[in-house]
Amino acid sequence: MDTATMTFAALAEAIRARMPDVRGRCLVVGVDGMSGAGKSSFARQLATELSAAFLNTDELVPGWDGLAASLDVVVERVLVPLALGEPGWWQRYDWVEGRPAEWVEVPVCDILVLEGCCVGTPQVADHLSYLVWIDTPEDERRRRLRGRNDWEEYAAFFDRWAAQETALQAGSGTMARADLVVDNSEAQRQRQAAWGDRLAYVSRPSKERARGPRQSRPGE
Repeated sequence: MDTATMTFAALAEAIRARMPDVRGRCLVVGVDGMSGAGKSSFARQLATELSAAFLNTDELVPGWDGLAASLDVVVERVLVPLALGEPGWWQRYDWVEGRPAEWVEVPVCDILVLEGCCVGTPQVADHLSYLVWIDTPEDERRRRLRGRNDWEEYAAFFDRWAAQETALQAGSGTMARADLVVDNSEAQRQRQAAWGDRLAYVSRPSKERARGPRQSRPGE
C-alpha cells in the first residue's frame, strides 16, 4: 500500500472546494472507520482546521444495540434539515444512566464534520460532500481500545458493538468510496508523532464525486 502525506490545511482546502453552489446548504464531511481506528482525534483536528461544527454520533446512539438506529436518526433529524437550510436536532443518550437525555440543536452552519462508526455507509453517504476513512489494522485498534479510560465499561459490550459495525460495513464499500483513506497504523503514528499538522494517506488514482450532496426533501 503506497502512502503519501499532506497537511491538514491542504485537506481543508480540498474540502472547501466542495462547498455547495446553493447558498445556505451545509457541506458535510464524514469521518468513518472501525471502532478504535482514531476517528475522533482526527475529526476534531479537521473540524478545528475548517472552523467547522462537529458532531460525534456516539452521543446519539440509543444504547449498545442501537448503532443502525442511530444512522436513521442522524439522517432524518440532522442531515436532512441542514440540507434544507434548517437547524437539526438530536437527543443525547446518557450512557451512564442507560436512557435518553436532553435534546441538542445543530445550528445551520457552512460546514459540519460528522464523525462516528458507519457514517460512510450508503444511507448516510448520500448526504455527504466529502468522506474520509481512517484505516487502522484490527490488532492495533483492539490494543488502543484496551488502553482507553473507559475500557472497563466498554469491554463487556465490545463483541456486540463490533458485530453491529461489521454487519453494517459488510458490502458497503465505504473504504473504496472514500475521497481520502488515512493510514493510521502504528508505523505511521511513530513517524508522525500523533497527528501533528500532517496526515498520511493512501495514494491512489483520483476520482470525481458530485459537488455536494443531492437535494434532500422531507420524507425521503
